[in-house]
Parts: sequence; C-alpha cells; structure tokens
Amino acid sequence: MKYFRYFPKMRYDLDGNGSTREVVDIFRLSKIITDYKDDITFYRTYVIQDGERPDHVSQKLYGEQEYYWTFFIINKELKNYYEDWPKTSGELEISVKQRYPGYIFKYDGFDLVNKFVIGETLRGMISGATCTIDMINTNLGWVKISNIVGDFVPGELVRGDTTLDQINHGGVDFYYNANHHFENADGEYVWRGEPGAAAVSISDYEKNVNELKREIRVIRPEFVGKVKRQFRDSLNG
Repeated sequence: MKYFRYFPKMRYDLDGNGSTREVVDIFRLSKIITDYKDDITFYRTYVIQDGERPDHVSQKLYGEQEYYWTFFIINKELKNYYEDWPKTSGELEISVKQRYPGYIFKYDGFDLVNKFVIGETLRGMISGATCTIDMINTNLGWVKISNIVGDFVPGELVRGDTTLDQINHGGVDFYYNANHHFENADGEYVWRGEPGAAAVSISDYEKNVNELKREIRVIRPEFVGKVKRQFRDSLNG
C-alpha cells in the first residue's frame, strides 16, 4: 500500500528469536492513537462481513484502502492477519479440517476412566474392523483413533486386544466433530453429566470463535484524516 511511504523504517525482532528485520515503524502512530483511547466518540464498532479483507473495510469506511493498518493498531487482539482476522466460511472449514484431522469413536458412557491404553488395537466384535487408539478423553466422551481397517458397525461392541476392555461405541465420526465442551443454557462450561448440558463440537466452537472476531473498533471517518495529519507532523518534527 502506497501510504506506507510515509512511515520510517526500524529494526525489530518480530519473531522474538533475537533476529531483527527491517519493518515499518507504526509505533509512532500507535502513540498518537493512544491519546484518544478514552474518547468514546473517537471510535465506533464495525462488524466484518464474510469475505471482507482489511482493505475492503477501509475502502467501505473511508473511501480509501490505505487505512487498513489502523484496525491492527486500535484493536489489541488483532496482531496477525492470518490468525486474528475472521476467516471466510470456506477458509474456516479448510482450517478446521487441517487442524483436527482423523477420526473418533463417540461414547455416551461415563466409564472410560482406566479403560484401554494409548496405542492399543480396538476390534469390532461384529464387523471385525480394527483401529489404533491415539487419545482418550474421559471428560468429553470420545476416543481418537487411526489406522482404521474395515467398517465398524454403529453401536457395536469394541474390545481392546491388550486390556480386553470393551465399550459399545456411538459411531465413528470425524475428529473435528468431537465434543469440545458442554455448556448450560447460559453458555457456561459445565460437566457433561449435568442436567441440560449441551454438547458443543470442535467445529462449532471454532465457528463461534471466528464469529467473535467479527466485531472490531474502527476510527470514525471524521477523525481518520486528523490522525493521518498528526502522524505526518510527528515525522516532520
């Protein structure tokens, strides 16, 4: 963006590893905006629409794409575009599938404690299908599995070849559909055995987190020109 021609350069350790790189010195502008931090008339909230990039929002609000960087200065939770800016629905789906690969057995019972061992082979007593245990979550009620051979029958008894422990599983599903947590009617995290506890899957949890990123603070259009002038004056001073 051509606006960055106004910014001086500085050496900065962006990665925290002791190695510095030349970056644009936006800290001068950050100091200017800090002067307005308690002035509620300086800001407004904006809800980022699906697919909108920072330059799109800047164009919509200010008639220019060049003010996209202000969003990252006045919203402390916005540090990295790729991690902190809300993803499109398509991007989020791909991201979730990449971050949570594999499969699980769902299990509604509460007796997974001290059952099975990691790395053990599970065998379907009806189907004869087999898999390997990668992870056991006793609190959330699922067993992460891999190396699946054959087709497990939903609800069949599965037995561990090593421990001989067994459960009637609730079906094979994608890992990203596993329970992330349980919550009550007020949205508070609760134990899954609590009356009225509702399961929230990993996929739905990630969608909710992504939605929360949509509301940001922005500088009101009538003030953004003033900020630009003050910043340029600070460079000339």
